[in-house]
Amino acid sequence: MMRLMAIALAVACALPCAAMDLTVDGEANCAIVIPDDAMEIHRYPAQELRDHLRAVSGAEIEIVAESQCPADVAHRLLVGPTKAAREAGLDPDALEPEAIRILTAGDDLLILGGDRIGPGDRDDALGWNNQVGTLYAVYDFLQDQVGVRWLWPGETGTVIPDQPTISVGEIDIHEVPQLKQRKLRHAIRSSFLERIESFTGPLDRELASELAADENTWLKRMRMGRSLFINYGHAFTRWWEQYGEEHPEFFALNEDGVREPVGPPDRVKMCVAEPLLWEFVVARWKERWEEDPVAYKTLNACENDGGGFCTCEKCTAWDVPEYVEQTPEGPRVILTDRYAKFWNEVARRVAQVDPEAYVAVYAYSRYRFPPRETTLEPNIIVGFVPAVGYPNTGEASEQFRADWMAWHEQATKLFLRPNWLGGLHAVPRCPMEQMADDFRFAAANGMIGTDFDTLSGQWCIQGPVYYLLSRLHWDTDAPTEQLLGEYFSAFGAAGPTVRKYFEYWNDYARWEWPKWTELQYELGYRNMGRGGERIIPYIYDEEAFGPAADLLMRARREAVDEPEIVRRRVDQLLQALRHARLTADAIAATERINSGEGDLAENVEAITRMHDYRMTIGRENVINPYWAMWRDTKFGDYAGYKLVRDIGGRNVVMLLPQKWRFRFDPDEVGEAEEWQNVHWSAEGWTSLRTDMFWEDQAPGRDWEAEHDGDDYDGLGWYRTTFTLAPEYEGRTLVLFFGSVDEDAKIWLNGELVADHPMDGPDGWKQPFTIDITGHVRFGETNFLAVAVRDSAGKGGIYKRVWIMEE
Repeated sequence: MMRLMAIALAVACALPCAAMDLTVDGEANCAIVIPDDAMEIHRYPAQELRDHLRAVSGAEIEIVAESQCPADVAHRLLVGPTKAAREAGLDPDALEPEAIRILTAGDDLLILGGDRIGPGDRDDALGWNNQVGTLYAVYDFLQDQVGVRWLWPGETGTVIPDQPTISVGEIDIHEVPQLKQRKLRHAIRSSFLERIESFTGPLDRELASELAADENTWLKRMRMGRSLFINYGHAFTRWWEQYGEEHPEFFALNEDGVREPVGPPDRVKMCVAEPLLWEFVVARWKERWEEDPVAYKTLNACENDGGGFCTCEKCTAWDVPEYVEQTPEGPRVILTDRYAKFWNEVARRVAQVDPEAYVAVYAYSRYRFPPRETTLEPNIIVGFVPAVGYPNTGEASEQFRADWMAWHEQATKLFLRPNWLGGLHAVPRCPMEQMADDFRFAAANGMIGTDFDTLSGQWCIQGPVYYLLSRLHWDTDAPTEQLLGEYFSAFGAAGPTVRKYFEYWNDYARWEWPKWTELQYELGYRNMGRGGERIIPYIYDEEAFGPAADLLMRARREAVDEPEIVRRRVDQLLQALRHARLTADAIAATERINSGEGDLAENVEAITRMHDYRMTIGRENVINPYWAMWRDTKFGDYAGYKLVRDIGGRNVVMLLPQKWRFRFDPDEVGEAEEWQNVHWSAEGWTSLRTDMFWEDQAPGRDWEAEHDGDDYDGLGWYRTTFTLAPEYEGRTLVLFFGSVDEDAKIWLNGELVADHPMDGPDGWKQPFTIDITGHVRFGETNFLAVAVRDSAGKGGIYKRVWIMEE
């Protein structure tokens, strides 16, 4: 009898649980139940569950407090730390932070998670510091049990199955996220908007807020969040301002033998071998740690961005001279051992204060490679900033993996801090499998978290990349093919063709990638960040866009019998492709204006057409228009925002020559020797283009070669001549400078007409005008001289100069 009972029990356990019908033919067959004292981090998940189940089935499901739930309800969906969960043997308080628990218990479905209010946050389900396991459990249930997908923010990006009857079987899920920080940085930030407005003028801030809210909701639905609180990021950005005068010994000794910033003050480098710096860094942190030991469990010791590393004897003595990397400019010493010694000094002092505290550092720039001779202290968290870009031919990904494993052997905690998404721009570069494979490799080899800079939000031109990466943040071992299948199935019958469309761009970008480097040097844009946007029209031309447009037009035909939402998705892909075309056109038109080519009105129209279209489709989450603007203005006015704005209603009188006379003035004697009055003599002067930086032309390269690789910073003088017809006499005339890096003094006919300092940190890349009405001679030669002072960057007049009529 006992044996028969055992067999009967085994058979019963093997049988599938009876289906639980949550809705039947569009009618509710359940209630969503929350704790009587539910917090917002429990109410919001219940609302999300209700809204999505309504969208799927059409059923109106009531949300009720646990004590108010009707006794005759067929099924209870118990969300959060309910009494029923505890009665079923679950202890919500014992769940790991951000963990999810989904369990069928009789006629009930329990959905809960590890919930905590994080340091400095409030009861808000969307708060970044809060651990919202219950919300993640709801999204996991909707995704894996109901079939909901979130491809991108907004209505068209949300895939809702048509399912009037929702049935679920037996469920018993307990998951704890492997990655303790999952972060794709927001693309819409107030600091971005403020800087963009210096080029574009006032923006629609209300629309920006709406798009930011949509993006934040999408990120949370993809389960971005954290349970590990790491303080990191360039740590010393304000130190020169705060301590430069009192403690110059904290800062790098530059190649001129002084301790001061080489570039902007927020990029000053530190003298990391200075013991007083170690003590000061730890003392500052200790004050904050004593006030809030949870929020300040880590000390941020990440070096600032940029160049200008310390050249003092103490710092260079910490380097390994034979440990070098090869660069286009030749070999240079890797500085990781120097920085590892600095981190260790700080880490040992931190451990004396709190043995469980950590020091956060970046493996980045010239200290990207693992240390050769120095072993890291165990309380160091490394944020690895890889140099790999996508797409690539494979070698860069292999190097990324080798570097990752080397750091993995050294660091007890390692997180990924890539710039992979920010460089994709608004054009179709869609490295799907390659980026996913490298991410999965890191996840399988010790990765504890991520911080991607930045989610660029070009949703309908790079969507599969975002979907893959965001899904992998939670399901780190999910196969790429499965995730791509989820994405492309949202396009119904057009799905296979849509996949071919993105694969076309994936392959195209890989094939064309070598051209980026070739053009970068051929066109004189030696800095990829500053030149990348300008190369877009050379890579993305009509020959490239044609086959892609054909594929999407085929997809549109294939989707003709699909539901409206599917047809709209295909149309939005077409809109994003048109935007990419217009972006390439606008960049090309801006280049033509700056080089004096083509009809000005036609070029301005091409730029304006793109600007207007970008905002139109941005309102529908086809793209993030603000990020695209930010990218187009980050290193210069490449898409003509400020150029068109400043040209306004002015009439072009004359484009001044492309090449001017030029000479460096390192001793700053030009003004005293009256170079502004040198009219015809060419002695000591060379020729220089005014549509390129001086460092990218022969005089700059010669200076660098003659000065051990140091670029020229200081004064440079330009001069040219022009003649205006008498018909312009009596009109208001201005010199229109496309851009000057950085300050400019302008003389006309020997008379100083303007002293134009760089206007703010972005002034070097913005157009400006100088009134010359009372200084022009008509019907005879005018002599124009410009002295440009450059303290950082590439220097010079690098966009053309016009005479215009107001």
